[in-house]
Amino acid sequence: MKASLFFAVLVALLGTSCNIASQNSPHPAKVKHSTTSPAPLDMKKAQKEVNTYYSKAHPEVQEFVLWTARGFGRSKRWLNEDAFASLSDEEREKKVKYLIILLNESEYGRHLSRGLAEASALKDKRLVPGLMKVAGYSRPYIHDCAPKWMAVAALARQQSDESVPLLISLVDRGNQNTRMWARAALARRSGHDFGKDKQAWAKWWEAQGNKPIDKKLLKPWKMPPKRKKRR
Repeated sequence: MKASLFFAVLVALLGTSCNIASQNSPHPAKVKHSTTSPAPLDMKKAQKEVNTYYSKAHPEVQEFVLWTARGFGRSKRWLNEDAFASLSDEEREKKVKYLIILLNESEYGRHLSRGLAEASALKDKRLVPGLMKVAGYSRPYIHDCAPKWMAVAALARQQSDESVPLLISLVDRGNQNTRMWARAALARRSGHDFGKDKQAWAKWWEAQGNKPIDKKLLKPWKMPPKRKKRR
């Protein structure tokens, strides 16, 4: 009987502590994700976007943008830029606030894929810091670049000056998706395409009256050394 009573009290205490933690959470449950689904993929709109914003990019970059749309559009990991055009102002604001929390406070991983795709179709400067956090994530032995390139693709549509130095640092990245989308984003912002030449990009940036880019960001990217096997 004593043992049963002890466990009953313990369970009650644990349940209480969980409830308290939930109540004191900085982001209460009322900040919910909007359930409105994005519009289905429209390749004609994707082509129009390329013609409008990426015409100054190298043809390979233009084709890569379209390849992304074809390859990831049906799984909704890439959305047309007007995918949420039908949202009301209230629904849009609700979705943006949800994504701000998601991108700024989550661990790096593929569980962010839907949020990153949605952020790419919602042009809002408040999303930029979170997108930069994901795009700038780097660990020597973490080779999953899916969230990284999706964040870079989303930054392309934001056309934010704040993200330019980071994007320049990624134009020679080892992962093709990441470096191609970094070039696409910069071409969309600048109307130029200097390929993988970080120095040329930096020169263009400074010519616009901006501060010089940190030299660390302009160093050539190198493949991290292989992790030593544990014995």
